[in-house]
Amino acid sequence: MIVDLVHAPPPDTPHDVVIVGGGTVALLLAVLLERQGQRVLVLESGGGGFEAPAQQLNDASVIGRAHNGIAMARGRALGGTSNLWGGQLTGFVPSDFEARAGVSDAPWPIAYQDLLPWYDAVARELRLADALDEGTPQAHKLFGGGYPEIPGFTLFLTRWLKEPAMARYFSERLRHAPRLTVLLHAHATGLELSADGQRVAAVRVARPDGRLATLRSPRIVLANGTIEIARLLLACAAEQPRAPWAANPWLGAGFQDHLEMRGGQVHPLDRARFLRTFQNIVLGGHKYQPKLRLSTGADAALQVSGYFAFESSIAEHLQHLKVLARSLTRGALPRQGLGEVLRHVRGMGSAWLPMAVQYLRHHRIYHPADRGVWLVMHAEQLPRDDSRITLDRQRKDRFGMPLAALDWRIGGRPEVQAMAAFVRRAGRSLQAAGLARVEIDPLLADEDPRALDRATDTYHQCGGARMGHHARDGVVDRELRVFGTHNLYVAGAAVFRTSSYANPTFTAMALTARLADQLGREPATA
Repeated sequence: MIVDLVHAPPPDTPHDVVIVGGGTVALLLAVLLERQGQRVLVLESGGGGFEAPAQQLNDASVIGRAHNGIAMARGRALGGTSNLWGGQLTGFVPSDFEARAGVSDAPWPIAYQDLLPWYDAVARELRLADALDEGTPQAHKLFGGGYPEIPGFTLFLTRWLKEPAMARYFSERLRHAPRLTVLLHAHATGLELSADGQRVAAVRVARPDGRLATLRSPRIVLANGTIEIARLLLACAAEQPRAPWAANPWLGAGFQDHLEMRGGQVHPLDRARFLRTFQNIVLGGHKYQPKLRLSTGADAALQVSGYFAFESSIAEHLQHLKVLARSLTRGALPRQGLGEVLRHVRGMGSAWLPMAVQYLRHHRIYHPADRGVWLVMHAEQLPRDDSRITLDRQRKDRFGMPLAALDWRIGGRPEVQAMAAFVRRAGRSLQAAGLARVEIDPLLADEDPRALDRATDTYHQCGGARMGHHARDGVVDRELRVFGTHNLYVAGAAVFRTSSYANPTFTAMALTARLADQLGREPATA
């Protein structure tokens, strides 16, 4: 059931779990818990679609390195940021959870093997269990009978969801599951503690007209995104200094994002084989992107992955036609007029035939790359305790909550060294394989920190409530329970200690599936 607080009051029925947030991990958690028989209440601060007043609640101050994602990649609407992303999923690797010299002096409180079954569970839930990976025979056929070998590297396939918007994907359950209620326009403004201070007794919610509601539950999960999780916990600590997390040194600290930048221009040596190796794949309705990462055992401390960007004169036209096709398949009216559509059709020129051949015969998305090919990297950043989310006490939202302030900091030289090493190795390996020559970026070749001026964030916000071995080491324990509390949990990438090379969503969802299983086995009064 979906209830909009613009039109109706919150229900007075009891719930076993209240989930703050209505985005990717929140909806996954809600569906999994409801299926177990739990009564679940989801609090989404936006509406069913994007609205200016709700999006204004994302306003924040950026006081450190420039960060685009804090403004552009946070969606306040049912489904959250899943309404904005493409649906690309890839998992972490075992070394991400281990202690790494120069990166993390302690491992995660859980190991890769602890999470592996939950990656599989999420894949089944999202109908990805039969999707390709580098170990399937069908993947070998796609590459001409044998999986490509790039010395020193693993060529892996990221998977893209057929339906990336989680509110649409789970639409039937959100509307009709008997024990699941979603509140729209429910902006969480505070947490109320029990008399002993060890439990969160209720979530305080502001309705659009400013009226407050107090929603009680035996268990509360914060799943409202990295920035907002830290903001809510910090605001509550400022209001109630006896909150168990109020003095935790890691609250808001350890904020991370991936760095994206071009490492060099690529000159294919065997163009046909290069394109067949690295162009995106479409098969069975799923899209796959081939990417490179250094093989296990490489001595790079920070993780880096790379993919190839194909620049072409038809890119703009192709993108507009994709948007048109997506709108039509979803039953929506296209925003483009007929004249604009015809302009893009004509702009494709002679590309229609090779595009059809590549798609139908080789299952590839064709790019003529007539304007060049580039090696693009996603690099893990060095975790820092001074890279953090705080509160801007001079600015408040319309409900009186202090805005978040982001002071994003990166190490600088470690990231540059890791990316430079990646490009050099990739260049040597691609040339040895007879695929391409890579012309490294001059600043990167010199390992000049100014190279990072060209790097941007990737909207992969992590940290601020990291998983720790004890309260001096993190905000939540290995079960994602906030230290010092009995019933407050955090779900999402906010709990990450390190960020790997990969989009964080798949790992955040795996942790969420693990949390759902745990909450299903615990009594609601624990």
